[in-house]
Amino acid sequence: MLMVSFFVMLVMAFPGNVSEEIIESHFTPFIIVFCIWIFVFLLFNLYDFQSVKPTIPNLRKIGVASIVALASSAILFYLIPFFGITPKTNLVIFSVVFVLLFIVWRRIFYNIFSSHFRKGLALLIDPKKDSESFEKIKNYIESTPQSGFFIFGTYASFQEFMFVKDKGQIDTIIVSKNLLKEQKDLISIYSTVKNILDLRHAYESILGKIPVDSIDETWFLHNVQSTNNPFYNLISKMINILTALFVLVVTLPFLIIVALLIKLTDHGSIFYTQTRVGKGGKNFKLYKFRSMVMDSETNGPVWANKNDSRMTAIGKIIRKLHIDELPQMINILRGELALVGPRPERPEFVSKLESTIPHYEFRHIIHPGFTGWAQIKYRYANSVEDSKEKLEYDLYYIKNRNFFIDLGIILRTIQIIFTH
Repeated sequence: MLMVSFFVMLVMAFPGNVSEEIIESHFTPFIIVFCIWIFVFLLFNLYDFQSVKPTIPNLRKIGVASIVALASSAILFYLIPFFGITPKTNLVIFSVVFVLLFIVWRRIFYNIFSSHFRKGLALLIDPKKDSESFEKIKNYIESTPQSGFFIFGTYASFQEFMFVKDKGQIDTIIVSKNLLKEQKDLISIYSTVKNILDLRHAYESILGKIPVDSIDETWFLHNVQSTNNPFYNLISKMINILTALFVLVVTLPFLIIVALLIKLTDHGSIFYTQTRVGKGGKNFKLYKFRSMVMDSETNGPVWANKNDSRMTAIGKIIRKLHIDELPQMINILRGELALVGPRPERPEFVSKLESTIPHYEFRHIIHPGFTGWAQIKYRYANSVEDSKEKLEYDLYYIKNRNFFIDLGIILRTIQIIFTH
């Protein structure tokens, strides 16, 4: 679509006179423009499945991202005058054509793939043990038709499933191991459908998290080898240190301004240190810009809320823009925190969560992170149930972490900062 928009722009700008020289003079700078548009759309999360839906919020997101991409492209031509062209009308023509094509194609894509090419998915559940996990999978598929599936049916027993007609529409079945009591059941299922997924693996691959109620200690013996990868650990440590230094140096003037504003508004301390639980269960001091009033926890530690009344006027702004988290680069330099990992919790909360949530202590087998898989996939945790949900995402990250996932989490974190 970018290439089509490029040639439409040339035809409209130079009617009947699109020479090879004109194409060559425009092609190189517009390849950079292509990259800018793709990167900006990536920042605004427009390549996520949910963004394909032709809804008003998604159209608004496309509009804002297009304005940012257009402005960035204009800056390219006018602040870096090395290309020999400074298009004004042409750049607008290109942008309008591309945005129209983008929106039309997304509507076509959604209608075709969401409605006509979805595959049937049957859920074979044990209602006493697995109903919660299946309900989450079911809700996700029903709310995300572009995932490629539709719910063919939900069945509480193997016998009930075998009496179903039109099994030819079923491409995949998710089955609870509790229902496969006899070997003949498994053989019959294999002869009926193409793909069979165990509940735990389906939960992981579809939702991107590990069901804590369906695993035991042996799961960790088989699935956490990546935590002991010397090459990954060494390179990650180098990237963490270099990134933390870069962020601190680049944002130093801005950090000084924030520190002065905090000090001048209520004359309290600039930084707030808080004890958190790190790798191996060891405590460390986490650094943040103070966003709440002094002595905000005189009655003991409590979970922070979105509209917490304890926040100062400056605190609301820096919390909204995530600026209060930047001093944690110091924790990264000290080796207490990584760029990516489970977010560290307070000891007072950890002791409670370990006694109520299965396997909670296993999130401490790697360094906690400045950002993480749970942070980009789930809302802020302010209850035990929220913490259990985030643990499932943390376990998924611990099992699957690698450089590509880390990069994706960092990019998604930047997206969240831009779009929230």
